[in-house]
Amino acid sequence: MRIIFEECKTDLLRTCRYKTGIISDVVVFTALLCFFFASNTGTSFQEKYQEVDYKTLLLLGYMAWTIASSALSIVTSQISAEVQRGTFYLKINSRYPLQIIYLGDLISSILIQIVIVAVYTVITHFIFKVDYFISPEIVFALIVCSIGMYGLGLVIAGLSLFYKRVGSIIFLLQLTLLFVTDTVPTSSAVMYVTKFIPLTKCNEVIRNCFMGTSTVQPLGELIIYSVCMLLAGYLIFEFFLRKAKRKGNLLLY
Repeated sequence: MRIIFEECKTDLLRTCRYKTGIISDVVVFTALLCFFFASNTGTSFQEKYQEVDYKTLLLLGYMAWTIASSALSIVTSQISAEVQRGTFYLKINSRYPLQIIYLGDLISSILIQIVIVAVYTVITHFIFKVDYFISPEIVFALIVCSIGMYGLGLVIAGLSLFYKRVGSIIFLLQLTLLFVTDTVPTSSAVMYVTKFIPLTKCNEVIRNCFMGTSTVQPLGELIIYSVCMLLAGYLIFEFFLRKAKRKGNLLLY
């Protein structure tokens, strides 16, 4: 617990020292969300959920996507930066698995994303009159989803250890998730394929919670999918880490 706390603390201090990254994220995420509202994206949610206030439903999904995107990319970005700084080799010789150590960075990234979410929620509330909604059940669903997406991020991080630069893959995957996980209205045919992604199920949970319908089954499925994704990511990351050690890829950047 101490090493996770120190990793989280270090990453928060580093991020606060270089505020440009936070400011740029706020601008990009806010501008994209404003574009969706200005173009009336999400109006089909009215038919699906029988709810007039489709903007709140879109905001909830966008909030989940923002946090999930960070959980997806945090490990790869940290490994890339630490290899350049020369600190990655200290972590790789730790007595604790890297998959556990980087949980501190996951916590740090979620805290930062919460700040970004708060900013664009307030801005869209005043500009587009979007009401926001939060509950303990939604918070729990977001946490579980983040853990599941962290597992998917471990898969990509494992690929980055062996194949090196995969930043473009992460960007494309984040962008794809925006349109296939019902963050913005997605066709049922696409969701039939992507329903096993934690973010898709998280969107269902938080919107059912907002509508006041039962969330027992989707929440249970979200927990199962997230745990499976985390275990798969843990094992795949370990596989590529050992493979990279054998081939000597860790000595190269």
